Amino acid sequence: MKKENIWFVAACALFFIGGYTMNDVAISLPRYKVAVVDITKVMEQSKDIKNLKSSQDKQLQELQTLISKAQNEIANTQDEQKAIQLQANYSKEIETKRNAIDEEYSKKIVQITSNIKNLVATQAKKFDYNLVLPTGMVISGGEDITNNVLKEMQ
Repeated sequence: MKKENIWFVAACALFFIGGYTMNDVAISLPRYKVAVVDITKVMEQSKDIKNLKSSQDKQLQELQTLISKAQNEIANTQDEQKAIQLQANYSKEIETKRNAIDEEYSKKIVQITSNIKNLVATQAKKFDYNLVLPTGMVISGGEDITNNVLKEMQ
């Protein structure tokens, strides 16, 4: 019986040492620092976004002026063939301009978004964050670095 007790004590000691070692390894693993950013707020306060919206509004107003001009010219044309030709020409011109506006907007929004992501990444590295999430995805936790990003934008 004494041999069995010795083996039992040795096995318990071995499990205790193994468990303690694993716990020590788990404790020494790096801690993750998580930050959150209110992307909507950053986008709303971005000067680039405001300039882009202003530019797009101006271009859309010019497009609306062209549409009004086309409608008036077509309505005042007496010759039906000429009216059809004018309508086809204006339709092509309007569609081309609309596509150009959309394409330019898309390219600029991608560039602005990329710049904002770079600013967020810079702030994350500066303050040693391992993970940055948008505030809309986080229920609780994380340090808010939105104001730091906004300061860097200016």
